[in-house]
Amino acid sequence: MLIRPEHFSETMPDKARISLSVSEGLLKEFDMLSRGLGHPNRSKAVSEAMREFVAGRKWDLAKKGEVPGVILVTYDHHSRGVNRALTELQHDYPDAITATMHIHLSKHTCLEVIAFKGPADRVRSLAKTLQSQKGVLDLKVATSPM
Repeated sequence: MLIRPEHFSETMPDKARISLSVSEGLLKEFDMLSRGLGHPNRSKAVSEAMREFVAGRKWDLAKKGEVPGVILVTYDHHSRGVNRALTELQHDYPDAITATMHIHLSKHTCLEVIAFKGPADRVRSLAKTLQSQKGVLDLKVATSPM
């Protein structure tokens, strides 16, 4: 049966159908976690994840002036050059970075906690540059009101 686009607008008001490509391992882990959290289906879980992503990243476009917070960087320390790149980057942002802490999570994975208080545009630049480094597995920015 051929489903026409106008059919979707009748049965799914204000909804958009999308397609994603992700690794099988990530999808399996996502499905297992979302079922464990009680999501009735994958669409609900993806919607929640997208809302969380949007809420967590709005500061990136909205905040101006000085902003305090932390950047959590999880990375594979065996990835060639990542340790040096992260250290050099931290030295490039003395106007924003106030402290760092290094935590060993496993034999291959480390967590760098970077505390900052500085101009929002510099913090955005730092976060984007860190995210683009080879070996970075995850990056989260948490800001705090002054």
